[in-house]
Amino acid sequence: MSRIHIEFEGKQLTQSRFDEIEKFVLEYFHGIWSDIRESIYTLREKDKKLIKSEVCLAFIGADSLSRFREIVTTGEKDEKKNEDRFREWVDSYVLNDKNEAYRLNKKEIGLNSSDFWRLRNSLLHFYGLPASEPYIGFATMDEVSRREFKDHVNKNKNGKSYRIVNPYRLIEVILQGFLMQTEVLMEMIKGTNDMEKEMYVRGIVMCYEIIQTEGTVHIPYGPQKTA
Repeated sequence: MSRIHIEFEGKQLTQSRFDEIEKFVLEYFHGIWSDIRESIYTLREKDKKLIKSEVCLAFIGADSLSRFREIVTTGEKDEKKNEDRFREWVDSYVLNDKNEAYRLNKKEIGLNSSDFWRLRNSLLHFYGLPASEPYIGFATMDEVSRREFKDHVNKNKNGKSYRIVNPYRLIEVILQGFLMQTEVLMEMIKGTNDMEKEMYVRGIVMCYEIIQTEGTVHIPYGPQKTA
């Protein structure tokens, strides 16, 4: 970072201080991923009918990580529209053959980033599914049964188009997308492109500042022990 000069906390940011900030930020966002993943599996163990809630949690994670990605790769915040930012994240890390979960199960997903955005809006705003074509439905079954079910639905819905998605696969590819994003960020800071490195440093510092005002912390509290 010797050629990157950034003012922070009233003085030039040193390498050691940046290392502390970077560690804090990356651990914070890994914590988001871990919390969401754990919450999803907790819901699944409790009641499999809560699948919509599981997908909602996955989309909340995707929203958070798409914002993080934009800040770190541009050094700016809120530069793009929410839809553009979200869809770019989905195209880069989710609906991408480098995402192993997607490559192996893309037939069970069958959505593009526009569908992801519509599904995200319907679930997070109304806890429902898109009300326009192509309609989207969930089916937790094997691929052969899913295709048969999709054909049955399409034949009995007056010509309306449906996309039948395995929600468990959908969640899996979103979670895998976070791991892909982490690998890309590591390549940025280890690479030789000084412009990318500077954007990364500025983005990490900006994320740190946002976390200080918007981030959450867990404060253990219980009855006070008496002597």
